[in-house]
Amino acid sequence: MRLTDSDLLRDLDKPEFAVVRAAFVPRHFPKGRQVYAPREAQNSLFIVAKGRARVYLSYKDKEFTMAILDVGDVYTTHTRASVEALDDLDILVAELAAVRRFLADMPALTSSMVKVLGDLLSHAFSVIDGLAFLDVRKRLIQLLLYEAERVSADAEHILCFSHGLNIEQLATIVGSSRQTVSSLLNVLERDGVIELRARGVICLPDLARLEALVHE
Repeated sequence: MRLTDSDLLRDLDKPEFAVVRAAFVPRHFPKGRQVYAPREAQNSLFIVAKGRARVYLSYKDKEFTMAILDVGDVYTTHTRASVEALDDLDILVAELAAVRRFLADMPALTSSMVKVLGDLLSHAFSVIDGLAFLDVRKRLIQLLLYEAERVSADAEHILCFSHGLNIEQLATIVGSSRQTVSSLLNVLERDGVIELRARGVICLPDLARLEALVHE
């Protein structure tokens, strides 16, 4: 679930950014481990180097997923959100103050960081809008359409993607229960709107029909 097309890893590999790259240290977290808690004392910036991480807010027994960070995405630790490793996760971490010293002389890196964080903020507002104004079914459909935007049609002109998430993880993203999301996926498949294949692959044989369901 690539949050943005920007890729800070690619930028940091450029020779002109070598001094900034040296400020980052690698860290590894196994799947399911909490990476950062809300309002971490250390104000750091990290870039996903391998795997994916979930950014979410929690309140009592509820969790609201704000974004899924993929390879090349960036986030900061000093926020109200928690960060969890969805896969075995490798990140590059640097103190924000250390990186900030270089930004004035490296506008290309600054621009890339601003775009990634801006895309994350935009996505967060989309999540909030969905939770406030859309029911669970429409939030799930929006998630499927979001994934469909990032893949190409196969030989049969059908969009398919592997989301790599289990039903429980999908449920946390759309703010619902595992049972509800499983039931909704089964209904969409029975209606011929989606096809559920092995290994978490979902195909959309009728994209236009799926898009229309959001506006019903």
